[in-house]
Amino acid sequence: MGLAGEEEARELERLCVEYPEIRAALEEAEAAMENYAQNNTIQPPDDLKAKIWSAINSDLIKEAAEETSSPYTAIPVRRLSKSYFYLAIAASVLIVFGLPYHFYKMNQYRSEIQSLEKEKTEILVQNKTFQAQIRKANDEINLLVSPTTRNIMLAGVTGHEDKQTVVFWSQSGEVYLRPADLPALPSGKQYQLWAIIDGLPVSAGLIEQNSTVQQMITVPRAEMFAITIERSGGSKEPSMDQMVVAGKTL
Repeated sequence: MGLAGEEEARELERLCVEYPEIRAALEEAEAAMENYAQNNTIQPPDDLKAKIWSAINSDLIKEAAEETSSPYTAIPVRRLSKSYFYLAIAASVLIVFGLPYHFYKMNQYRSEIQSLEKEKTEILVQNKTFQAQIRKANDEINLLVSPTTRNIMLAGVTGHEDKQTVVFWSQSGEVYLRPADLPALPSGKQYQLWAIIDGLPVSAGLIEQNSTVQQMITVPRAEMFAITIERSGGSKEPSMDQMVVAGKTL
C-alpha cells in the first residue's frame, strides 16, 4: 500500500524469506484485503462515466494551457482513498496480531519434531537391545543343540526325589542350565551350582531364577555337578545336607 518505509519493507522481505510462517501471514493479509475490497464494492452511478470523461477532458485542456504558460510541469499527487487507508490499517493489525500465533505454532511444530526425534532415538536403542538379545538367544540355542554339548542330567537326591534339572556342558567348558526347572525358594535362600573336580567341590556360580537359560562359570573338567540350597549370596563351601540334585559327567 506504500505505507511502510523502505527500511521496514526490506526487513519484512527478509523475514518472509527466513520464516515461511511470516510469508503465509502476509499472503493471508493480502487475500483478506482483496476479499474486503471485493465484498464492499459500490456500483457507480450510470452518469459517473460521462462526468469522469468530462473532467479528464477539462483537466487536459487546463494542463495544456499551463504547460504553454509555465516552464514547470506539475507533478500529479496520488492520494489514497479512505477505504484503502482503512484496509491498510486492518492489514497491519492482522499482521501484528497474526505473527505471534504463527510464531507459537512454529515453536509448537519444532517441539513436536524434537519429541519425534527423541522417540525415534529411543526406538533405535530398543531395537539394538532386542537384536542383541536375539543374537544371544540364538547363540545359546546353537550351543545347547550342538553335538559337542553334553546334557548332564541332575536327578533329585534323597528327600528331593521330585526335583531334577539338566546342565548343558560344552566341549570348551561353558556351562548352562535352566533355573525354571527348580522350584522357587523362600526369601533369603538361593540355589548354588557346584562342580566336583578331583573329588573337591568348586563353585560354578549362583543361580538366578528369573532367567530362562543361565550361563554359569566355565568348568573345563569335572566328574560331577550338584546343586545345593544356600543363603542369598552363596557360600564358599557347599551345605551337603542341603543338596537337592546331583549328576555324574562320566
